Amino acid sequence: MNTKSQCPHGIMFHHFYDDKHIKGQGAISQNELAQIIEYYQRHHQILPALEWLEKAIQNNLHENEVCLTFDDALLCQYEVALPVLEAFDLSAFWFVYSSVITGGTEKLEIYRKFRTSCFEGIDAFYEDFFGTVNTSPYASQVVTALNEFSPATYLSQFPFYTEADRRFRFVRDHALGVDAYNHILDQMIDAQNIDLNDFSSDLWMNDRQVIALHEKNHVIGLHSHTHPTALAALPAKDQWTEYKTNYDTLNEILNATPETVSHPCNSYNHETIQILQDLKIKIGFRSNMAEPHSSLLEFPREDHANIMGKIAA
Repeated sequence: MNTKSQCPHGIMFHHFYDDKHIKGQGAISQNELAQIIEYYQRHHQILPALEWLEKAIQNNLHENEVCLTFDDALLCQYEVALPVLEAFDLSAFWFVYSSVITGGTEKLEIYRKFRTSCFEGIDAFYEDFFGTVNTSPYASQVVTALNEFSPATYLSQFPFYTEADRRFRFVRDHALGVDAYNHILDQMIDAQNIDLNDFSSDLWMNDRQVIALHEKNHVIGLHSHTHPTALAALPAKDQWTEYKTNYDTLNEILNATPETVSHPCNSYNHETIQILQDLKIKIGFRSNMAEPHSSLLEFPREDHANIMGKIAA
């Protein structure tokens, strides 16, 4: 498979905004979603999710056939994006990390909303974040790690990231790691006296909404249980726990075995692929178009931000 957009691939969406849901970094509106669909329909055929799945399994996709995909089980997708899909008579893949649809919360989205809604802009958040890091027990390890940071090459497959975005993500995922990063962000949130239950009440779908999507012939797939941002760094047994819990939860809720996956933050390795094969997952998606796929678990996806850039050009 080549790496150009003229090959079978998914279009990847995350955040949407309206009067209820905040306009955070990378979020788009209903009108912008409609523009993307209309733009893509000029040169590609957007297939219903079940049809795309069947053709992918049979290795029968044409180079111009694409699908729509939504990661993270976000409520804004259900309330803002779904009506647009229904207006175009389209269905999509929805990749769900299961901890949040069973009544739990995960800090990834809470932290995103925090940096979006509690600061004047993303640069103000970064300033507070690195200021907190510099006065923390992790300061020296971050300084050491940043000596190996190359903004020109880190996450280069995502051209919409600024240098500040890349630096933040490098420190989050590599210099700090999950526990230290959570400690820093929790400290920042505590400083603003935020009630997390109220703060997170509009972030995720519930199980009933996921069931409703399934009943409307959308495809519900795996996205791990708790959405680690560096899943490939986990030992194989922890990766297995992430995906087996995700699989079992969706199977119980939908009374149907999941057959698809998207890799959270594009983080996976050969052990991940083996785990997904053991679970009999049939197709999967990467998070970019940068590399050819070497298995049915690595179909490329175009980020909606890149498409918006082409529309604006």
